[in-house]
Amino acid sequence: MTILVIGATGNIGRHVVTGLRDRGAAVRALSRLPGADTVAGDLTRPETLHGPLSGVDSVFLLWPFFSADGVPAVLDVIAQHANRVVYVSALSAEGGGVWGEVEAAIRRTDLEWTFLRPGGFATNTLEWAGAIRAGRPVRMPYPDAGRSLIHERDIADIAVLALTEAGHAGRTYALTGPAVVTQAEQVRILGEVAGRPAVVEEISAEQARATMAWADETFVDAALGYWRTLVDDPEPVTTTVEEVTGRPARTFTQWAHDHADDFRPLPAADVAERYVAAFRAGRMDQALRWAAPDMVRVAPLENGGKHVELRGVADITANAERLTGDVEIHAVEVDGPYPRGDRFAVRFSFDETDEPTGQRVSRTKLSLYTVADGVITREEVFYFDPPATGDRSAITG
Repeated sequence: MTILVIGATGNIGRHVVTGLRDRGAAVRALSRLPGADTVAGDLTRPETLHGPLSGVDSVFLLWPFFSADGVPAVLDVIAQHANRVVYVSALSAEGGGVWGEVEAAIRRTDLEWTFLRPGGFATNTLEWAGAIRAGRPVRMPYPDAGRSLIHERDIADIAVLALTEAGHAGRTYALTGPAVVTQAEQVRILGEVAGRPAVVEEISAEQARATMAWADETFVDAALGYWRTLVDDPEPVTTTVEEVTGRPARTFTQWAHDHADDFRPLPAADVAERYVAAFRAGRMDQALRWAAPDMVRVAPLENGGKHVELRGVADITANAERLTGDVEIHAVEVDGPYPRGDRFAVRFSFDETDEPTGQRVSRTKLSLYTVADGVITREEVFYFDPPATGDRSAITG
């Protein structure tokens, strides 16, 4: 049995890869950028998937976009090679949205399918890690919203069973953690496990919207509206994990213990190693966890030589989106990190094509990072080759 794992470097996918290999399955781990343990393929370019799918029996699918555009073309390629797909959907898929659209597209194929419908992911609380590490309040709307968050390993365990055993075709699994825990209680638990003071500062929905510049406006509206409903009508709790695996779902406290180091301040050298490891894996969301909420980024050559300080993750994200829309990256080399005291340097070399001109070039830059209280507070960027359309390695990607 050969299984292609799409989303193999993610929070769920990496556990799926491990679980499948433990069961003796031949695994291909798909990544947008090739690596020692991955095969290259890009969901936005379905033609790149034929090679990774050659000889594959089953596919684990994570759809990482806020739109279902492009799903039919990807599924057409998958169906030319594989027989079965296990798709990580969402508990809200019945109401439509991108998850419901992807499910509907899969149903229109001849593929055998299994849909995993998790509720809230416990890993989403990692967005609070920077504040907790720095001893700052966790700012959020609706702290009394009740969530039945699920551990990513529970999702992965069920995916592995669905990919390797009979009896799961045509099944839809609603997956949650074993209990409802409010967002305020989650912060308290994380602080206790990490040995850090952790308190909540409630903010308005509009203030929260300003911190979510990375997301599509429709998604932001839906998320804020959903969290508001959870104050009076918490998420449901299902027993599906226990029914399928034969053991209870992992608790949020168990998840907190598994991720305690993410919420503790680490020495600058350790922060450097984790940041670079996330970047090498193509996981900008993981790299972002090591950024202070008010991180400053300075890159004069991206701003006509002006010393412009971008402050805060939202502004840095918006700048990255402005600069990086028309660049195709073929490969990235990362040298470092090179730590010294509370700073570390990383050299990035990019093999990329400027899509409007078709020009393929190599660009190199050095980033100097400053760390305080276990988070990156400043990045200063020095280019060896002037950027054309922008810096593809902003911490937000």
